[in-house]
Amino acid sequence: MNYLAFDIEAANGYNPASICSVGIVVADENFNILRKQNLWINPKSKYNLNGTRPNVGIDLHLDKELIERSPDFSERYDEIASLLKDKNTLVLGHAVDSDVRMLNAACKKYKLPCIEFRFICSQLLYKCFKDDKNVMGLDKIATELGLHFTQHFSDEDAMMSLYTLQYLCQQTGLDVNGLMEKYNVRWGENKNFEITRPVTLTGQISKKKVTQTAVENIRKYISSLKKVRYGKNTNLKNRVVAVSRDIEIADECVWKPVIQKIALSGGEYTAKIGKCDLYISTQNTSDSSIAREKYLGTRVEKGEQIQVIDINEFLKD
Repeated sequence: MNYLAFDIEAANGYNPASICSVGIVVADENFNILRKQNLWINPKSKYNLNGTRPNVGIDLHLDKELIERSPDFSERYDEIASLLKDKNTLVLGHAVDSDVRMLNAACKKYKLPCIEFRFICSQLLYKCFKDDKNVMGLDKIATELGLHFTQHFSDEDAMMSLYTLQYLCQQTGLDVNGLMEKYNVRWGENKNFEITRPVTLTGQISKKKVTQTAVENIRKYISSLKKVRYGKNTNLKNRVVAVSRDIEIADECVWKPVIQKIALSGGEYTAKIGKCDLYISTQNTSDSSIAREKYLGTRVEKGEQIQVIDINEFLKD
């Protein structure tokens, strides 16, 4: 079985369908490189190389004249699809679900069928190997491994992703299936434009269980407060209040005063961020809280009226 590492770059960070290059590196089962190629694509889109944040420039090493002469995505579709769907090929990438999202966006733009395939993520496996909560970009991994590559050339990024997987197999003495089993990692899959992200199920299960237990304890405490009359201050009446994950899973001395004030001021606690109109945050935020707050931000962007208040401010009076 061969390995196929791929990486995609977009000409416009705000437009995931604006694919301008697809880097492909194919290697045999011993990681001998058989093919290394950059498939240039005319994105037929405005260029924006500043990323999706202000003043964060990304050098994609683009030759715009070459790109303008290149085929568009619809003309490259058959070649890309045949490579990714090859049953004798194991597909991988680094933070690969973002590349798959771009593929899906381009397919939808040109009204083409979904490219359905399974894949693994070298970034996730390296994170598991290092036992580090932080993910690492290819540039930092290359530095750790003493390797050199040209970042944001699609074929170079794909090659570095392959080298990362090769390093993991060498260091652990395991093949890919062994790595996936060791770290309890779920395969990624793209099917009918729905992406199943590659994740480590061990971490998900344990975090989910901790959260479920914490929420159950909070609800039991709220039930015990129902026999107590509201306080003089009922300013939270008809308000639906969510708190950060860091508050929920903290010791009782942290969450009890917050929950008590919510309940005795007429508010309703919810563990579901999509239902709240008041959110209590903390200065120290975990990955779980950051993810929840990003979703909260999307609700605000849609025009929903949601108040966010720091825990210390909330407990002041």
